Amino acid sequence: MLDAHHGWNRSYKPQFLGFVTALLLTVAAYRIVTHNELSDSLLHVTIFGFAVFQALIQLFFFLHLGMESKPHWGMITFLFTALIIVVVIGGSLWIMSNLSYDLMPMTKH
Repeated sequence: MLDAHHGWNRSYKPQFLGFVTALLLTVAAYRIVTHNELSDSLLHVTIFGFAVFQALIQLFFFLHLGMESKPHWGMITFLFTALIIVVVIGGSLWIMSNLSYDLMPMTKH
């Protein structure tokens, strides 16, 4: 049930559903890592997929992203923040990779 004025849920059912889903994703990721049943690359992709899905669950159920009234300033702010984080992390990894390549001594074969 949504509050018409704020757009928030008045019941605890969505929060409980979000909590249980996030808990199940965490337990599933823990089980996959501890039982070591996947190859390294598949393990990384699976854990990354679980992390993205859990982040979306938490954004939707706990932060109520996408439930606000127009003009969706919360969504715009979130997307801008995500863009800045991707640029900062991607740029840092790119700089470190180039530094590692440029500063490593050349080996002669």
